[in-house]
Amino acid sequence: MSGTPFTIAEYEARARDLLPDAAFNTLFGTEGGRTWRTNSANIAAFDALPLRPRVMAGIAERRLATTVLGQEIALPVMAAPSGSHQRVHSEGEVATARGTHAAGSVMILSTISNFSIEEVAAAGEGPNWFQCYVLRDREMTADLVRRAEAAGYGAVVLTVDNIAGRLGGQERLRLYRYSWATEVETSKTLERDRILRNFAAYRGDRHFERQSLIEHFDAALGWDDLDWLRSVTSLPIVIKGIQTAEDAIRAADHGAAAVVVSNHGGTIAELDGQPGSLLALPEVVAAVGGRIEVYVDGGIRRGKDVLKALALGAQAVLIGRAVQWGLAVDGSDGVAEVFAILRRELDSAMGLCGVADVRDVPRGLVGPLPGGSLAADLERLAALHATGHLTEAEFSTAKDRVLRS
Repeated sequence: MSGTPFTIAEYEARARDLLPDAAFNTLFGTEGGRTWRTNSANIAAFDALPLRPRVMAGIAERRLATTVLGQEIALPVMAAPSGSHQRVHSEGEVATARGTHAAGSVMILSTISNFSIEEVAAAGEGPNWFQCYVLRDREMTADLVRRAEAAGYGAVVLTVDNIAGRLGGQERLRLYRYSWATEVETSKTLERDRILRNFAAYRGDRHFERQSLIEHFDAALGWDDLDWLRSVTSLPIVIKGIQTAEDAIRAADHGAAAVVVSNHGGTIAELDGQPGSLLALPEVVAAVGGRIEVYVDGGIRRGKDVLKALALGAQAVLIGRAVQWGLAVDGSDGVAEVFAILRRELDSAMGLCGVADVRDVPRGLVGPLPGGSLAADLERLAALHATGHLTEAEFSTAKDRVLRS
């Protein structure tokens, strides 16, 4: 294969050739592989959802720009938070930010980055958001968030879907015979002093290791803690890892500005075999009834996947693996080209389906979800109303939205 990859799949193949097998398999997995069934389900959910093309719509040009939390972006695709980008390229998150900003989109920086909050802010020219976990050490958590706010980040993305797990990462490390110690010794790109770079200022007597960071997560995190997080920052808060209507409603009730429908990229081994995140999107959209923004990640490989997510009510999508594949192949230029591929494909799919604007994609553009139906959606909303999760007004609004779709 020569020249610039033409599809995301080609970037994946090129990255697989460049990276050691143990590292690639541990980080990204293989569709259909052991412990990656949820990841495979994420991809399969998009593949199983048909588009309903509309012809002769009289549309010569399409609008792909949209807004997220009031920030205009060039297309409804953002870079998802993912850890340790220097594992695949020496410039790590700095290059990711440059490539994402060149594409006109938002870079969401992971807490577990190899370049610090401040380094990434100084390197990029576009909007950044900061992903965080609530740690048992609340002072440290608050300080990380305040550092992001001081550096000009536009939102805090709180990841909540993996804080109670302890086994998934260990299982993959054993399965693929991978260790951080070995990688640091053999890697051509990863620098030892950049592991958990954001925590360098706190090391001292509060020692952190990459493989044991999850032990510092506050596994007792509850919805009242979201109120605490809001008290330490003026930034809007996005909750990443929502998979049910009930939790989406709780997030909105506690002041979240948006939620990301996500199963952590299908990486949580204890829940391996869960359905694709796309299947949870409609119930979350219906439950919040427009009160907050809804995004989705997991399994997006084509521009048509973006269009399908928008048709089901997402305001934008997040991409993680594809960004790192582009980074591995060609640094910031590879990241920018991954976004460019999705842009071209999305624009073409919109033209074939008679859609003029990404902000106005009709639900009728896609067929029914596997196992889904109007009756099932209404029954789910009725159950939420009966159990007090939805008020009468919220139930009425959500029901009207489902019926209009």
